[in-house]
Amino acid sequence: MQYIIETYDCVGSTNDIVKEKAKAGAPAGTVVLASAQTAGRGRMGRHFASPMGSGLYMSVLLRPSGSAADALTITTRAAVAVAKVIETYTRRPAAIKWVNDIYQNGKKVCGILTEGQISEGGGMEYAVLGIGINLRAPDGGFPAEIREIAGAIFGADEAFDRDAIACDILDEFFDGCADPYGEYTKRSMLDGKTVTVFRGGEPLYSAEVLGIDRDFALRLRLADGSETALQSGEVSVKAQ
Repeated sequence: MQYIIETYDCVGSTNDIVKEKAKAGAPAGTVVLASAQTAGRGRMGRHFASPMGSGLYMSVLLRPSGSAADALTITTRAAVAVAKVIETYTRRPAAIKWVNDIYQNGKKVCGILTEGQISEGGGMEYAVLGIGINLRAPDGGFPAEIREIAGAIFGADEAFDRDAIACDILDEFFDGCADPYGEYTKRSMLDGKTVTVFRGGEPLYSAEVLGIDRDFALRLRLADGSETALQSGEVSVKAQ
């Protein structure tokens, strides 16, 4: 895969820029990389803190041939690519919290957001893969609202090459990882835990995580002993 990479100092949202490029006919492999975002966002429309010089904020244009369900596969494959590259650079394990967050040392260090445009036939005209990684803690620390959960992959005195990390993630996503399911499941941090399932920001129910299906759905055991598979939604680990 060949990439067309544009770099910016500060943008509103790298995902929004790539969406506009997609509508204008840009090819798959178009990449926008920024040093900061003023309107970065995560799942459920939440703000994603993107301060200058402390993170990797990147969006990639994809043109998948399948249906909208491919968004889950894109996200999980990206999670594997990011986790593997983080482990290579830091020499520390990275864990994946279904479906799109990467953790190190119990702290969230990366969020992934896949957005797309559905065609009239139900396929995907394009997908935009957004990746935000906390490379180091920002000056003054993380914002108060995320200080307890956010972490960074490098310490304040550790050097890194942001562009090299971005290129390695792209290479791993497009050309690496022959077994994304195996790589994903061995890093899953929810197996055996009790989680609360949310939809639209509202808690629905609690369940025990049994594992992850081959299609990357989260397998759950409900309070009545029945089992279900969660294809989409949001979960949080229930306090014990």
